[in-house]
Amino acid sequence: TWLYIIQISGLLLVCVLQFFNSMILGSLLLSFNASVLIARTIQKNLKKGGLLNRLVQLILHVLLVLCFTLLINKFIKKILNLESDEHIFKFLKAKFGFGATRDFDANLYLCEEAFGLLPLNTFSRLSDTLLFCIYVFVLFLMTVVAVIVAFRNLSGSNQVQLMEKVEECTITLKPDAAYNLIHTVLFGCLALSTMRMKYLWTSHMCVFASFGLCSTEIWKLILKCIHLYTSRRV
Repeated sequence: TWLYIIQISGLLLVCVLQFFNSMILGSLLLSFNASVLIARTIQKNLKKGGLLNRLVQLILHVLLVLCFTLLINKFIKKILNLESDEHIFKFLKAKFGFGATRDFDANLYLCEEAFGLLPLNTFSRLSDTLLFCIYVFVLFLMTVVAVIVAFRNLSGSNQVQLMEKVEECTITLKPDAAYNLIHTVLFGCLALSTMRMKYLWTSHMCVFASFGLCSTEIWKLILKCIHLYTSRRV
């Protein structure tokens, strides 16, 4: 909740510092953060029942957030009469083959190479410095742990042995690591779809890979997997 409040406060501060830039108020991020807080108030507890019940609640929560985001965004744009970012949506629609557009700005983006797909030679260039290899290794390891933790959290079992395993995995996958794992996957998808956005992914890739190399939890997990774990080795 604090994270969403900080992001909303940050966006509103940017709006003020940019001489009340109305585009900030009409951004999807502001609407998304507000909708999450509303959805959290409506669905206070998502940890009731078994695995199937929790999955249904989670899907409903996601749909609720998305619907609120679009409604709030539409409402803000209607009140403030905002159309300044419409060319972005027209560009995305045309880029992914959902229909052509005659909008000048959108067509200008479509002609620009920087807004095309990420070229494959990017991966070979990133591998030359070993960055991509380390990143993929850390990403794979963290994703496996994340899936295990998510499944165990959703299963809602009260068995003592299972709870001990959950606690162990949760130590390995701390909330800040889970947050950055989601971020790096989303940044990767953004970079793959639009080459210009790789500046977000490559910088985050460096942070994520270095986190993996410097994390005692990661090394503890690796050594346990190959049956060589001792606190001294970690």
